[in-house]
Amino acid sequence: MFVDLMKLSDIAKEYGYSFDNLKRYNEMFGEKLPEFIAANETENKDSIRINTLKISRDELYQRLTENGFVLKNINDFGFIIEESKFSISSTQENLLGYFYIQGVAEMIVSPILSPDKNDFVIDMCAAPGGKTTHFSAMMQNQGLIYAFDINKRRLSALKNNISRLGCLNIAVFNLNGEEITKVKDCPDKILLDAPCTGSGVMRKDSLRKSMKSTHDVIFLSEIQKKLLKASIQSLKSGGTLLYTTCSLEPEENEFVVQWALDNFDIKLLKIDADINGIPLEKGFNEIFGRKLSDEILLCRRSLPHVHNTNGLFMAKITKS
Repeated sequence: MFVDLMKLSDIAKEYGYSFDNLKRYNEMFGEKLPEFIAANETENKDSIRINTLKISRDELYQRLTENGFVLKNINDFGFIIEESKFSISSTQENLLGYFYIQGVAEMIVSPILSPDKNDFVIDMCAAPGGKTTHFSAMMQNQGLIYAFDINKRRLSALKNNISRLGCLNIAVFNLNGEEITKVKDCPDKILLDAPCTGSGVMRKDSLRKSMKSTHDVIFLSEIQKKLLKASIQSLKSGGTLLYTTCSLEPEENEFVVQWALDNFDIKLLKIDADINGIPLEKGFNEIFGRKLSDEILLCRRSLPHVHNTNGLFMAKITKS
């Protein structure tokens, strides 16, 4: 533990954290806690993922720079907006579906699952569609994608994005993710971007520093286990499942994956990914008094103070 509890209480008040939450992050990040706190005071710059179904990288770059946008290349998928005279969301290119406004860390999720044009893919919690439509572009509008979401209001945003981006291989269903077990054919690949506390997006929403409690974390972890169980049961043997959250909490991440390893015939796969050349961090296999299996070290995290992005968790799973 890096900071003593007396100082921690003062820091929590100064930066708007609940004491219990900051105490947890103190244990998780130790001497890196000041960097973590500072990183969460920095807002993410707008970033966009190129929609290759409609436009090339070079053509989009030319169009936007001619309109006064200063762009920085990121990964293989898009740009960070370094400078602009007006909002990127108000451009004609956005209306035409030439790009999708998406976080830098979020852009790497779909390529980690890596569907091809022959795959049957299910996105269990798909709205508003950033990762779903990325799948469609990667699959070149071939194969088949089922996009589930239980929230009708968010489903409307998903449908609008699918239409705007020109995705033709996505079927949308107003279903709870657990209902994946009703699908007759077993999918080749599944994305479970699970509902979570969202503590990894404090840069975007500072209320995340204080609004969640340990009770919320435990409550959501039980929902996550139910969704993960359903996804494992439905996955084709030899298929690939990507479990991801935008939570920092081990109970929603490593602990959930450990539960799945203990109860199902699955194994974790290696994730080879980085953000602008910085490798993703390994998962915690010893935290909050629990020792997890070494296999958990194959899980990966993006962290605000390491990657200058939102905090995400990813576990890549295959079923025997």
